[in-house]
Amino acid sequence: MINLALKKRFTAIDIGTDSIKGVRFKRKGRRLFIDRVAMKHLPHDSIIDGSIVDLAVVSNRLNELVQELNCKKDKIITTIPNNNLIIRNMELPAMADDNRLAEAIKWESEDHLPFPVESAVEDFKILSREDNKVQVLLVATKRDVVDNIMDAFERISLIPSVMNIQPMALLSIAEYQNLIDDTVAIIDIGAAGTRVVIGDNRNIYLSRNIDIGGSEFTRVIMEEDKLNYNEADNVKKRNGIPEEEEEEMSLELAISQIATTGLGESHNLVLLARNLAEQIERSLDYYNMKYRRNIEKVFISGGGIKLKRLKNIIEDRLGRELLSLDPYFNVGVRKGSDLRPEEFAVAIGLGISEVLPDEG
Repeated sequence: MINLALKKRFTAIDIGTDSIKGVRFKRKGRRLFIDRVAMKHLPHDSIIDGSIVDLAVVSNRLNELVQELNCKKDKIITTIPNNNLIIRNMELPAMADDNRLAEAIKWESEDHLPFPVESAVEDFKILSREDNKVQVLLVATKRDVVDNIMDAFERISLIPSVMNIQPMALLSIAEYQNLIDDTVAIIDIGAAGTRVVIGDNRNIYLSRNIDIGGSEFTRVIMEEDKLNYNEADNVKKRNGIPEEEEEEMSLELAISQIATTGLGESHNLVLLARNLAEQIERSLDYYNMKYRRNIEKVFISGGGIKLKRLKNIIEDRLGRELLSLDPYFNVGVRKGSDLRPEEFAVAIGLGISEVLPDEG
């Protein structure tokens, strides 16, 4: 169902580690329509660990993207970097006064945050009220993370109206496409890392960031072949991950052999892919153990899935099929648009999350 109170035009902008993606939306009656998409690549290390290091370069690229989309007057929606995001489920005593509840959540969150609550920006969603208890989904990040993102926009005289979170954006795609009957998992493999999101139509049960993304595979090739970043990235895109040896070995044994024999790039790429697959498996197992519920479907998205054989290695480890999350399904798109479904999932999800009831 479309939120008809939303402005007819709005734009979602996803500032990632190696590129900025933008999607301009139009609402046509009860249908969502993508008017334009644009992407601007960023120089290597412009953004490190989710923090904008070269503000001038990122702002210039952002301005180029805004000009291409012609969205200066639109409502702007953006997002927080994954590696700076805290998501927790909390339970508190029921309170009739929502202002008192908000204050209680603020101080209760001290036990859930790895940084002082005074330096945090928080938001919450009430999931349920029953048995004199209130279930809350808490979202928090450091204030300087928000300021860092806002600085890039303010430099081009553009102020986002909404700052949403990537896990909610990804789940919104699945909800909009009626893909969620029960709990689902979404594995989003980006340049700087991989986010595992487990949730349903009402809640996010787990959101974990794994510090292995497309850039880590590029760095392996850089070190082994003595190439610069761009050269190594081209090799990665061309060759992908090599075939594994027929005889499987444990992760610990593989690490030991590489350390002692100096095995090269091929083994290191396979090892890194298997390490990522194992950490994804641990995330799914943690959910199963904590909630005693099965995950109905597992989706995969992000630019990292274009790396040849990576999806197969993860599927082999999990013992199940990974379903592609196509963000363009059930959304109108202007003819001739440069569609890259893996890379635009977050930006499109940000837009979709704004039109779903009880979102945004």
